[in-house]
Parts: sequence; C-alpha cells; structure tokens
Amino acid sequence: MRKIRYTSACPGGYPYLDFKAKADAPYMPLCATVIFCCLVAALAMQLVCLRGPDSWEGRFGNEVLLVMGLCSAACILQLNFRRPGQQSVVQATSEMFMNNVMLPDYVDLWLERSRRNSCEVAFLWLLSVFKETAIVLWTSAEIHLGKVVIHMAIFATVATTFSAVSLYFLVVCSAQAAMVDHYSAKAADLSQDYRVLRHRWDQIQAILRRSARCLTPCLMIVTLTPVIVVVTSTLELIMDNESDSKRIVLELFPKTFGLLGIIRVLAQIGEVTGNCDRLPVFLNSLLLGDGFDQEASHLIHFIERSKAGFYAFDAKVDYTVMSKVTYVFSGGLLALLARAVQLRRPNNNNNNGMEIVLRFKRAARAWASTWYGITIELCFELFELSPL
Repeated sequence: MRKIRYTSACPGGYPYLDFKAKADAPYMPLCATVIFCCLVAALAMQLVCLRGPDSWEGRFGNEVLLVMGLCSAACILQLNFRRPGQQSVVQATSEMFMNNVMLPDYVDLWLERSRRNSCEVAFLWLLSVFKETAIVLWTSAEIHLGKVVIHMAIFATVATTFSAVSLYFLVVCSAQAAMVDHYSAKAADLSQDYRVLRHRWDQIQAILRRSARCLTPCLMIVTLTPVIVVVTSTLELIMDNESDSKRIVLELFPKTFGLLGIIRVLAQIGEVTGNCDRLPVFLNSLLLGDGFDQEASHLIHFIERSKAGFYAFDAKVDYTVMSKVTYVFSGGLLALLARAVQLRRPNNNNNNGMEIVLRFKRAARAWASTWYGITIELCFELFELSPL
C-alpha cells in the first residue's frame, strides 16, 4: 500500500471523506438550514396539492412523495441535531473513523467503495428524475410549463435529499466493511504480533458498536420508509376502488429507484455483520491450516466470542434481518400490483385478461401465506370482494 502524508485528520488526497471538518466549518449550518428549508417548502407544496384535482400527479403519487420527504426531513434533523456541549451524529460518527491509527490502512479501500456507492446513488437518482419527467410529459394532455417546473422541482428536492441520506449510510457502512476486510488481510500475515491484532480487533468492534448506536434512530426511519410507502399505497388502493391501476403503477415507478437505495443500504449493513461472522472461520482455515498455533487459536476464539457486527438496539443486524425487510417490501409491491390489476376487471368474454388477474392474485396469496405476509393476507381477506 502506498504511503500517505497527513495534513489534517483526513489523509491528503481524500478531503471529501473528512465529514467532521466539513461539519465544523462555519458555512455548514447555513447550508444545512438552506437544504432543510427547501425540503420543508417542497413538503408544504405537496400538502397543498395533495388533494388537488389539478395536480400533475394523482393522490397516490403525492402521498408516496410526501412520505419520502417526511422521512428525509426526519433523518436530516436526527443527523445534524446537536445539543449544547455535545456533538451531532455526523460529527461523532466521523470522528470515530477519521481520528484513529488504523485510518491509513483502510482508507484506500474505503475510498474505492465510497466512489462506487456514489456512482450507484447518482445513477438511481438520474433514473428517478428522468422517469418522473417522462411520465409527467407523457400522461399530461396539456403542457403547462410553470406547473411542470414546480412539480419537478419538488420531486428533485425530495429525491436529492432522500438519495443523500442513503449515500451517507453507504459511506459509513463502507468504512466499517473496509476496516474488517483490511483486518482479515492483516491477520493472515503469520509474522504479525497477535497481541497487536487482538488490540486492533478491540478497537474495530468498539467503533462498530458506537457508530451503529449513533445511526440506529436514522436507520429505523430509513428502513420503515419502504414499508410505509407500501402500506399507504395498499390502503389507498383498497379505499378507492375507482383508481386507475395504470396511473398508479406509473406514479409509483419513479419512486422505486429511490427506494432501491435503501435496499442497497440494508445489504451493506448485512455485509458488515456477515464479514465479522465469517472472519473466525477464515482465520481458522488460514492460520491453523499448517499446524496448531496457541496464540492464533486464542485470537480466533477471542474474535468469535466478541460477536462483533452492526447492532441496533442491542440486536445484531445481519443478512437475515435485512432480507426480511426486503422480502416484505418486494412482497408488498407484488400484492399492490395484484390489487391494481384486480381493479381493472375485464369483461366476461375476455378469458385472457381474467387469467392474468387470477395469476396475480395467486402469486400475491402465495407470498402472503408466509409469516412475513400476515398483514397483507388479512387485508386481502377483509377487503376482497370476490375470493378465488
């Protein structure tokens, strides 16, 4: 690994990773205030046009956008709120990663993953804005330039804020995963001092737990956002049987790109815990493959008993937990789509259309038969007019 010269807490050549220095800058409170005011203005305009019959989007799309905006505003407040004499979540989390002796070891890997995550989030944001613009222009009978500009400004503000929150989580989780991955490579060197490795692992698991504790409230908000979107969308569809299913699917489609960023965050968190869980097995096969080493054995048992990973409210968050949230979200979208297709009841002589409806309903019921989909199954039983 190449040598790195220091000019501050952040290594030279990596200035944008130093969140703490940016948070302490005198212009940051002004920037945060401007961003929050823009988001509040966008949400206020959404509330005004929520039930407006002349809105560019229907009631369904406005509600989804409002939920995403409220969750983004709550996350921004949680991340930047600072009590007198205390640090904000952004400052505390950044200080953990920037001011430690291990930073020169994993900063290259952190930078590489951060760049990849930035490209992914930017690509999803561009797709979301492009699809929203195309749908607005395609579904509008008459084009009013002023209304289109206002609507796209609101959507771009909410989408940008939502994507920025997702990117922050991805950057922090990338730092956590980079520390664990670099430790795996360093521990594989038999010439290393096992006492130093044990001390480094103490530092890593302490940073993991402290940073996870700081991010837990925002993580809960971000995780509940897709669930709230699915629930509100399903209730909207159930309560209004005259809804246009084609219009509803079109309104939801651009927002799903932003929600995919949340799924990416959950996968990154699962990767951090998964790497910690697989580390003892990896070291056991590598360090003890050619013979028994007492110090290496003690190190492996110490890492295994530490049970390091990403913890939320003292509960270990791994791939299993995160996959359940993803499963509920994807299953809810399937049930929502099935309900939307059901509302477009075909004629009795259209057997092909009826077959499509029946297939969608069977697929939704197959998902709802699992214990993850009990809530959706109850909704089908309570509100379905013509059971299979």
